[in-house]
Amino acid sequence: MADQNNPIQIEKLHLPGDALDAELRRAFTTYEAKNPQYGADWLANLASHALDDHDAAVIYIARLGPENFVACPLRIDSRDKRAYSLSTFYTSAYSPLVCSDTPETLFLALFQHLAKTEKLAMLTLSPMDPDAPEFGHMQRALSRAGWTGTHAFFCFGNWIHDVQGHSYQTYLGSRPSSLRNTIARKTRKFFDADRGQIEIVEGGDALETAITRYVTVYNNSWKNEEPYQDFTPALLRLAANRTWLRLGIASYDNVPVASQIWLVCGGSAYIFKLAYDENYKHLSPGTVLTARMMQRAIDSDHIARIDYLSGDDAYKADWMSERRQQYGIAAYNPYSLRGMAMLMEYKLRKLAKTLWKRER
Repeated sequence: MADQNNPIQIEKLHLPGDALDAELRRAFTTYEAKNPQYGADWLANLASHALDDHDAAVIYIARLGPENFVACPLRIDSRDKRAYSLSTFYTSAYSPLVCSDTPETLFLALFQHLAKTEKLAMLTLSPMDPDAPEFGHMQRALSRAGWTGTHAFFCFGNWIHDVQGHSYQTYLGSRPSSLRNTIARKTRKFFDADRGQIEIVEGGDALETAITRYVTVYNNSWKNEEPYQDFTPALLRLAANRTWLRLGIASYDNVPVASQIWLVCGGSAYIFKLAYDENYKHLSPGTVLTARMMQRAIDSDHIARIDYLSGDDAYKADWMSERRQQYGIAAYNPYSLRGMAMLMEYKLRKLAKTLWKRER
């Protein structure tokens, strides 16, 4: 929608279903090279397999021309008109699309529309890179658009390693001696008498068997049950089709005992999922498999960066060299009674936390 005084058009697309125009799809492709979770295929899979019945997946676009726009993929909860970035339990990175030299002007119009026309009560955008320009654009535009209580909040730590063109052996030499010794010792034990095998599947005829083996390992691991059973198998098929997939399966006496999902895209390797059968914990199959996956990614895929995605697990510091932080942005709609109630609830929680700290 647009008027003579405001040439900015606001568009709304629904996922899955509505077609993306050529410019929007081109923008998604550009952002996908930064991280597959920014791409249209990832978001469509999320919308199809990882949302509840009360959630709607939409893309809001503020446009000044065919190639001058910003776009925000959002998840809207119909129960209370809260809006979130189009992200779920599976998401470790989110970004809007910016194809404009004046993004804050477009974000301003978009956020005014979300407040006054859509009457969303609250907006939460996470997890994001706080150093990315998109983060600052959105935070400033929300405040200028009249949203109240706008604030940034910490989400989680994110461990990465820049390979810098080094070989796997050079990478391994830079890791703590305790990790190197563990890898050497556990690798010998795992492969002793040819009882251990490792397979890294990218797709093809082996894919469906590998997916079954992954699910078997996951179900025998320490991890909680998947909240959305269809999401990961659909992602594996999508990743294989896009040539991103590196699905590692470690077997012992022909029994699958560890599995890992890595996505290789845009020069980076993303460690999306890992699990091992606790009955075989003494063999450290996860460590053995991680080492082989690292070697494959560095020496064969020639990736520039390894990204452990979400989580501050202590073991990641041994494998990686740098910790970043992911943040989110939250804001409340002053034109919505429900939004004001949510803001008051936030302020009361913040006050209670401050008082509790003072009394300690």
